[in-house]
Amino acid sequence: MAKAPTSEFAMLIAQLSDIHLDGVSSLQRLDRVLQWVAELRPDAVAVSGDLANNAHVANYAVLKARLEALGAPLLVVPGNVDSREAMREVFGGPAQGPLNRVIEVSGIRLIGLDVIVPGAVHGDATPVVGWLEAALNSGGAPALLFLHQHPFDSGMDQYETIDCRNKEGLAAVIEAAKDTVLGISCGHLHRPMFTRFAGVPASLAPAVAPMGGLAADGRKMPASDPPGLLVHHLKGGHLVTHLISIGG
Repeated sequence: MAKAPTSEFAMLIAQLSDIHLDGVSSLQRLDRVLQWVAELRPDAVAVSGDLANNAHVANYAVLKARLEALGAPLLVVPGNVDSREAMREVFGGPAQGPLNRVIEVSGIRLIGLDVIVPGAVHGDATPVVGWLEAALNSGGAPALLFLHQHPFDSGMDQYETIDCRNKEGLAAVIEAAKDTVLGISCGHLHRPMFTRFAGVPASLAPAVAPMGGLAADGRKMPASDPPGLLVHHLKGGHLVTHLISIGG
C-alpha cells in the first residue's frame, strides 16, 4: 500500500447523500442543509447518490443550480433511484457507460464510482474495478473515493442484500494501489456509519431525506435524527470525518 503523502494540503469536503427530491418537503430539507453548507464554505462538495426520485431531468436541474451556488467544485455519483442518462444530461460526464468521475482540488483527487445496477437496489463494483485500478496506479494525487451502495458489512442484516457486490474485487484494487487512498465514503442506508474497508477509513453519510433507524443484532430502534451530512477534513495526508446534524 502506498505511504501517506507528506504534503500539507488542507481542505474541507461536504458530503451530501440520499436527497430524494420529490416535492416541497424534500426541497425544504435540502435547503436547510445547504444553508449550513454555504456558511461552511467547503472546498468541494460530493453527493453520493439518490438525488431525485422522479422527474429526474427537472429535479436534477433544480439541484444543480443550488449546488453550483455554493461556488465549490462538485462531484456527483448516481444511486439506485437515479437515472443515469438524466444525470449525464444535466451534470455531464462520460458520453456512455458508468458515470465515473474524477476532480482534483487542493492536491487531492475526489473519485466518484458509478456502481449502480439499473433496475436493482444493490450495486456492483465489477464494471468499474478496472477503471479504478488504472486511476489508482497513475502516479496521481492522493484520493478519496465516493460511491452510493456500501461496500462493507453494515451490521444491519436486513440491508446486506442491497450492498455493493464484488466488494472483494474493490478491496483488492484499493489494497494494491500505488497511489494513496485516504478513505472511502458512501450513502444508501440513510444512517451514518464509520468503519474500515480495505485498510482505509470508511464512512456512510446520513441522509438529507428522512433518516433510517438502527437495526442490529435483532434490536430495532426508530429513527429520530434530523437531516445531516458528513464533512471530511483533510490535512497533511490525515482524514478526519465529522458528522453534522441539521436540526430546527
